[in-house]
Amino acid sequence: MGLDLASRPLIDLPDVSVHVAAGAFGPFGQQAQQMAEQGFCLLDLADDSFRERASLIRASLEPHFDLDGWRKGAAVDLRLQDGWIQCASVRELALHTVVLELLRLLYGREPFCFQTLNFPVGSQQHFHSDAVHFHSYPYGFMCGVWMALETIEADAGPLVYYPGSHRLPYRSAETEGFRPENLAAERHPQRLFEPIWQREVQQYGLKPKTYLPRQGEVLIWHANLLHGGLPVKNRKRTRWSQVNHFFFADCLYTTPMHSFEFSAGGACLRQPHDVATGVPRGDSVQGIMVPH
Repeated sequence: MGLDLASRPLIDLPDVSVHVAAGAFGPFGQQAQQMAEQGFCLLDLADDSFRERASLIRASLEPHFDLDGWRKGAAVDLRLQDGWIQCASVRELALHTVVLELLRLLYGREPFCFQTLNFPVGSQQHFHSDAVHFHSYPYGFMCGVWMALETIEADAGPLVYYPGSHRLPYRSAETEGFRPENLAAERHPQRLFEPIWQREVQQYGLKPKTYLPRQGEVLIWHANLLHGGLPVKNRKRTRWSQVNHFFFADCLYTTPMHSFEFSAGGACLRQPHDVATGVPRGDSVQGIMVPH
């Protein structure tokens, strides 16, 4: 594997505007500029094919969720990870050819989807950066693709994100001085990072933006963009959505939340599956030193 730790995604280069003007991003110049400046971009994939797949996903996955319990206020888990394994339509949307071509041009490397998440209702998740959960060396070769499987209403707990937050420092257990015992003592380790992001939002005056898409609209976010789910105000509402997480070729793939200084175990590397093939990609090497 030819690792070049000095390389960066094309959208992270300082002269993106020059490349946009030169047509380097093909039909996605606007998306490239938006990703570079704000950390996200938008697509509209709404057509009969998308609508049909969204309907099939809902019909296939709805029996797996306790929506009645949810509506009555029960604390039930309403997310399905890697639904692509059991539902062909989830896999088809994760591998949408327009999305793959956009990512290929924006990042300058071959993308591959390694995880899908499906939600029938709002996640209500605290805003966070995906880059503490999964990231890469070189930095930045990861992104999220959020697809609206139905039109999203304001009281359904819509997605919220912070434009410009992608420029904040990348965080890991090592950068914050956390030890393995700190992570082991916390049922939801992301909570250890949440005060850091809260301080940064206040320090830099970052303002949240709510995403209220129509069915078929898509938001793609940079690895480090802060995003989450607003509170659900009406439990009779659904918020069917699909998140596809992507890595890119010729990287090391990591779990920064569990990456410590060398004496405490070193970097936590991962061997992600490729949704297109169903087989793992990358190397799984534990305890090596990786640059920060």
